[in-house]
Amino acid sequence: MAEAGGFGAAIRRGAIAGLIFVVVAGGAIAVYAATGHRLPGQGRANADRVLIIGALPDENGDLVARVIADADAGSSIDDVRSVDPSSPVTIVGTSYGRLRDSYAFGGGAAVARAYAQLGGGEPLPYIDLGPEALRAAITAAGGVTLQLSEPMNVFDGDRLFTFPAGAVTADPVAFRAILNGAAYLAPAQRSALMQQAVRAVTELARTYPGGLAAAIEDGTVASDLSAEEAAAFVTGLTQAR
Repeated sequence: MAEAGGFGAAIRRGAIAGLIFVVVAGGAIAVYAATGHRLPGQGRANADRVLIIGALPDENGDLVARVIADADAGSSIDDVRSVDPSSPVTIVGTSYGRLRDSYAFGGGAAVARAYAQLGGGEPLPYIDLGPEALRAAITAAGGVTLQLSEPMNVFDGDRLFTFPAGAVTADPVAFRAILNGAAYLAPAQRSALMQQAVRAVTELARTYPGGLAAAIEDGTVASDLSAEEAAAFVTGLTQAR
């Protein structure tokens, strides 16, 4: 009988523990939802402001965040803010200290967390176009057109690229080369060129071939927004005036 009583007590303790777990888990889920999130796989619920990231190998071949756009819902693409990828941040456990380098430690999510250091707020939702996604989008668009204030020569270790001053329509390889060359421009010229790159990548996300939602669903583009919310956000961005 003592064994039976002990077994019954164990069942009661297990039931109480299970009830406590359900209550705690339910509370945690409620708090998670209240902070503007959804359960894993459903995406974040708040998309008033989003980071749009274009990742490409840098001059050393390391995959980094080359273009970072800070966009408000419904704004003009002209008004999207260009974030300096070289901004200093702390990447815990590493010797790296630039925003662009955070990409290697978790993709767009890591960039969003690092960017939050600069503003002191919560990490923004992100849309992450990696090399394959950018290649597909740039190719489908027939290239990215940028205005260069002066001629640019860029050597990538294998090939010398020569770009004249004025409008240049760049394919995916040339776009990467121009971003490499931007590092050697005077600050004002570099800033102007990166603002153009930010607008271009934002437009590529807005007009992504086959639709951004499908690209997120199949894993071509990464985002912590649901596919539908990410697509709605970029669709709501108006074309440059």
